Amino acid sequence: MDFLGLFFKGWPLKYQLMFRLILLITVTGTVLTSISFSMQYNEGKSSRFMMMNLISNNINDLLMDFLAEIEGEAEAYKDLLTKASINNSEVKNQARIFIANHLKSNKYMDGFSIIDSKTGHMVRTMKNPEEKLLVAETISEGNQVFRSTLYENQGTPEQKIILTGSNENDPRHFDFYLEFKDNKKKGWFNSRGYSQNVLHGYPPILSYVVPLKDDSGALVGMLTLDFGVLQLQKYLMDITNKKMDRDYSFGGIPFVLERRNNKEIVVIGHPDPIYIETIPDPSIVSESNKFLILAEKHPDQRIRTFNKIIEKEYKENRDPFNQNSTGINVGKADDNSLWLYSWTATYPGQKPDWIIGVCVNRELAAASVIRSLRITLWVLGFLIIASVLISINNSRIMSKPLENMAKDVIEIGKGRIVFSSDSSLLVKEMIDLKDGIEKMKSGLLSFRKYIPYKVVNQVLASRKTAEPFAEKKELTIFFSDLENFTTISESLEPDKLVKLIGDHLAMCTNIIQSLDGTVDKYIGDSVMAFWNSPEDCKNHELKACQAALACQEQMVLFNERNKAEGLPHLKMRIGISTGTVFVGNIGSDDRLNYTAVGDTVNLASRLEGTNKTYKTWILISDNTAAEIRGQILTRPVDKVAVKGKANAILIHEVLALGENETPKLRKIIDLTMLGFDHYLAQRFQQAIDCYTQILDINKGDHLALFYIERCKGFLVFPPPSDWDGVHISNSK
Repeated sequence: MDFLGLFFKGWPLKYQLMFRLILLITVTGTVLTSISFSMQYNEGKSSRFMMMNLISNNINDLLMDFLAEIEGEAEAYKDLLTKASINNSEVKNQARIFIANHLKSNKYMDGFSIIDSKTGHMVRTMKNPEEKLLVAETISEGNQVFRSTLYENQGTPEQKIILTGSNENDPRHFDFYLEFKDNKKKGWFNSRGYSQNVLHGYPPILSYVVPLKDDSGALVGMLTLDFGVLQLQKYLMDITNKKMDRDYSFGGIPFVLERRNNKEIVVIGHPDPIYIETIPDPSIVSESNKFLILAEKHPDQRIRTFNKIIEKEYKENRDPFNQNSTGINVGKADDNSLWLYSWTATYPGQKPDWIIGVCVNRELAAASVIRSLRITLWVLGFLIIASVLISINNSRIMSKPLENMAKDVIEIGKGRIVFSSDSSLLVKEMIDLKDGIEKMKSGLLSFRKYIPYKVVNQVLASRKTAEPFAEKKELTIFFSDLENFTTISESLEPDKLVKLIGDHLAMCTNIIQSLDGTVDKYIGDSVMAFWNSPEDCKNHELKACQAALACQEQMVLFNERNKAEGLPHLKMRIGISTGTVFVGNIGSDDRLNYTAVGDTVNLASRLEGTNKTYKTWILISDNTAAEIRGQILTRPVDKVAVKGKANAILIHEVLALGENETPKLRKIIDLTMLGFDHYLAQRFQQAIDCYTQILDINKGDHLALFYIERCKGFLVFPPPSDWDGVHISNSK
C-alpha cells in the first residue's frame, strides 16, 4: 500500500478511487493475461517505447497500404495496356479512358502517364485543383522537336485547349524514363516536378513507374501512376483527423521526408492544410522545386527538431533512410518542449529515400501511459467496464465535495472569500472539514477588516507568516478629517453616531480602493491611506488627488441623504503629500501594523489641519503638485512651514479634474498665481487687486478673501526686511 500511495501522489481523489477499484477487480484476471503482459513488457521496457512503436507501426502500415494500393493499381493498368496492345492507338485510347474514369473515384490519386517508346508520344492525365481531369499530350513534330498541349474535357464536345508549349524535350529523355528503361524493373521515383513545360506551374508528384513490355520482353512503353505531394498531405491530414486525434491525442503528427539526390532533406508529407493551400517562402524551399520545404527550415518546429535528430544520426554513422528497424529518439523544440519521434525507412537500401515518421508530445504521452496499456488488457474488458461503472459512481460521491472544497481553499489563498454551503456531504470528516473552512473564512474576513485587504492577500499568497519589516519607498499619503465632528457627535445618539461614521468611512474606503489605494487605518472619523504600496501603483499622485475630489463630490450626495434622515451636515478636509517613507509591518513579533511612517506622513496630516487656516478642503504638497500638473487643476496657497518641519514648502489647493476646466476656473487660477507672485514680491496692493478680481468671478472665494485681509494688514504693518513670505503653521 505504501507503493500505491507514492504512485498516486498528486492524483485527484476520484481517479485514485477509480483506479484502486479497477485494480482490485482485475486482480482475478491477472493470471489469464500475465503471459501477454509479460511479452509486451519484455518487448518494450518503457511505456513510451511501446506507445511509439504502436503509433509508428500503425501510421507506417496505413501509408504502406496506401502505396501498395497504388502499386496494385499500376500492375492492373499495365496488364490492361499490355493486353490492349500499346501499339494500337485506338485500343490504347480506350484503355486510357477506362483508367481516367477510374482515376476520378480515387481522391488521393493525382494522375497517370503513358509514354510510347517507339514514337516518344506521351499522354498524361491528371486532376486540377477543382478535381477536373486535364490531359497533357506531347507529340513529335519531327527532327527531334516535340510540342505539348494541355486540354480540358479532351475527347468531348466541350474539349478546350488551355495551354500549348513548343520546344518540349523528348519524353524518352526524362529522368524517370531513363532510370527504368534499362533495367525494365518497376519501382518508385523520387518526388519530381512535371517534365512537360505546360505543367511546370503545378506542384510536384510522386510516381510509381512500370515499364510496358511486349510478349518478347522488349520495352514498348512506360506507365507512371502518380499521386501528388498535395494528395499525400491530404492523406496524412485524414490520418491525423481520424487516427491521431481520436486514438492518441498527444499533440503529434505523422510526416514523410525525402532525401533528394543533392542530399537535401525535404518534407513531402505534412498534415497541416496551410502547407497545401499556399506556396512556401522561397527562402525555405528546395533548390530543385519551389513546392518542397526543407526540413531544417520548415515552419513547423516539430519538423525542424526531427531534422536535428537526423543530423545526429549521421554524426553517429547511422543512416536513418537506410535502416530496417524502427528508430525512436527524443528531441527538444525551439520552445523547449520535448517530443518523442519514431520513424521507419520506407524502402531501406532502395529508391526513393523516404522516411515515414510520427511525433508525440512527451509530456502528454507520459501522462497517458495507463491508457496505452489497455491494448494489452482487452482480455479484461468486461471486468474493467464493470469496475469503471462502479468506481465512477463511488468516486463522484466521494471526490466531488472534496474537489469543491479544494477549489474553495485555492480561492481563499487568492484572497477571494465567498461563503458557501453543501448539503450533499455524507461523510463526517468532510462535514467537519467544511465547517472548519467556513469558520476560517469568517476569521479571515474579520481579519481583513482590521488590516488592508491587499496586505492580507499578499500574506495568504506568500504562504508565510507576517514578520516585522520595512522598506524605503515613495508613497503618496492621504489624510482626511471631518470638520467639528467632536461637537457634532455630542448631539447624536450612539447608534446614529456609529452609523454616520460607518457610512462616511465606507464611502471614503470604496473610493480609495477603487483607485488602487490602500486604507491604512481609521482614527475616529479620520482616514489614513496611501498609494504605491504594498503593490506598485503608477501615477499614484494622480490617483490620490482623484480620490480626494471624488470623496468631496460624494460628500454632497452623502449630506443630501443625511438631511432627509435628520442627520447633521458634514464637511471633510483632506491633506495629501508625496515623498519617501518607511512602509511595512511595523510593531512587535506579537502584534504588527502594516503602515507608513516618516516626514511625508506627518506632512499630509499637517496639511489636512492647515485647511482650517485657509478655509480650503483639499491641500497638497509641492511634490504632489509637480506630478499632476496638467491633469489636476490646482492653485498656489502659501509657503508654509508646518508644525514639526523647519523648512517651508509651497502648498496648493486642488480644485478640479483637468478635464473639467472652464474659462472661469482658468481665470481664477491665473489670477491666483499672479496675485501670489505679487504677494511674495511684497506688492501687496497689486495682490489685492488680483484677489479682488477673483471675487468678481466668485464672491465667496475663500482664498481670495483670506489674502485680501492679509495684504491689507501688511499695508498697515509692513513685514520685516528679511521677510520671505513663509507662514509658520501650528495646525496639527
